[in-house]
Amino acid sequence: MLWIGDDMRRNNNGFYQFSCGKDGIYITVYSGVEGAANADIKDALFYIDKRNIPDVDVVKVGEAFKKATPEGCTVKVSDSECHPVDEFGMYYISSDGMRTEAVFYPPFEGAHELTKTEILDDITHAGIRNGVDNSVIDEFLNSRIYGKSYVVAVGTKPVNGKEGYVEYKFNTDLKPRPKMNDDGTVDFHSLENVNHVVKGDVVAVLHPEQRGEVGIDVYGRTVRPSSVRHVIFKHGKNLSISEDGLSLVSMVNGHVTLEEDKVFVSDVMEIVDVDNSTGNIKYAGNVNVKGNILAGFTVEAKGDVSVSGVVEGATVIAGGNITLNRGIQGMNRAVIKAGGNIVTKFIEGASLVEAGGNIETDSILHSKVFANGIIKAEGKKGLIIGGEVKSSKMIIAKNIGNTMGTATIVGAGVDPAAKKRVEELKKELEQLGSNKIQLNQLITALRKKQDTEGTLSSEKLELQQKTTRNLLLIEQELINKKKEYSELKEQIIEDDNARIKVSDTIYNGVKLVFGDQFMFIKEKNCHCQYAKDRADIVQLSL
Repeated sequence: MLWIGDDMRRNNNGFYQFSCGKDGIYITVYSGVEGAANADIKDALFYIDKRNIPDVDVVKVGEAFKKATPEGCTVKVSDSECHPVDEFGMYYISSDGMRTEAVFYPPFEGAHELTKTEILDDITHAGIRNGVDNSVIDEFLNSRIYGKSYVVAVGTKPVNGKEGYVEYKFNTDLKPRPKMNDDGTVDFHSLENVNHVVKGDVVAVLHPEQRGEVGIDVYGRTVRPSSVRHVIFKHGKNLSISEDGLSLVSMVNGHVTLEEDKVFVSDVMEIVDVDNSTGNIKYAGNVNVKGNILAGFTVEAKGDVSVSGVVEGATVIAGGNITLNRGIQGMNRAVIKAGGNIVTKFIEGASLVEAGGNIETDSILHSKVFANGIIKAEGKKGLIIGGEVKSSKMIIAKNIGNTMGTATIVGAGVDPAAKKRVEELKKELEQLGSNKIQLNQLITALRKKQDTEGTLSSEKLELQQKTTRNLLLIEQELINKKKEYSELKEQIIEDDNARIKVSDTIYNGVKLVFGDQFMFIKEKNCHCQYAKDRADIVQLSL
């Protein structure tokens, strides 16, 4: 509530004022006029408590407020000797030290009023050294409005800087794809799967962080801006940094890749054949095999692997993509794993072919094949016979199975275990979000209490610190689980989006699997597709 000093009647709001009588202490309460706000008895009780006015009968104070009129109701509230209370101010500093508010209270009738010098002395005594606004103090002295919050000092907030980052000048998500010819065949030789560079090319540009500006709170203390991430180039050999430190330049002709935020430029590890003359190959970049990889050997690369010849009963593992221009003669022992896509002419007798992305081939024979993306068996033959072929999204083939009824399993859709984990993460995220809200509410309440009372008890301070620590832990857990949730959601699709498409013929004896549902083809069908409809697997037209 607001009330005004010397010429109070020019303010329509209700107000009160204490005065000294010969026989004790009196209060006069004026009601607001013309629908204006009335005085609040809580303010009067605060005034009594703050200035230690002795032996006040609060019941009589209440009566004065109940009987208040625009002309005023005066009631004796204490028989004690009266000592007039001078005009005074209360000063409240925000928890971050950036704002000081003052609330002024009226003097007893005829008592001393504050001067500007006295107000400034009070502000200094409260520890305020910076940001004092003299115009606001003058505003109060000119109006003498009591009960109003005056912002008498404001600190200078720090200006946060900007995070630095690296801008890459090449395709960081390169995915090889075969060329589809006009006659329907697939050209597995025309593959663009390398980021080529020549000597002198700028492969990355550094955008340095921008430092912020410090602030000063009302106490005169320096307030530092939030720290910003300092970024540098992370790179391997064959790269140099420009004189100004802002460009990453290739020193050789070759190709560039990005692995875990680290730039590699390689002139390509080229091998004729992987055999006894080379032993197993393990390379941080890309590997180009011009010939064959013989049975029993291993090729492992953090980047891409390209093989011009045949992969026999060997192991090929790539963090990126695998391109096999001829194919896989697995001998029931070949293991092919790619973090990205796999493109190969054919797959025969492979123990395991696994891709984090898509698999594209002309034929799959008696092999175990899995892809997190789409599996395509198209091209001239476009067939899947024998073994087990599963995709989390879609399988596209010309022919599946054969007239001999060779046992063939093809599956598409969400892995039940992955789907269950997604649901678990969803519930966990909801619970963590609820916990975060509760902790924020508790911290806000503690800060308000600190602003009102000026300080917190040791127990409340310990609770504030513990709550803040728990909030930080929850926020980090939320980040981790949101990342896991996002990654799983990208890996899976709903069952009704999963498809097995057959552009020519699917033969009897083929087992179709969608998640936890399966069915056997009892008679051959042509030009069709299959999908999961609730608990059933249904046949649809293309």
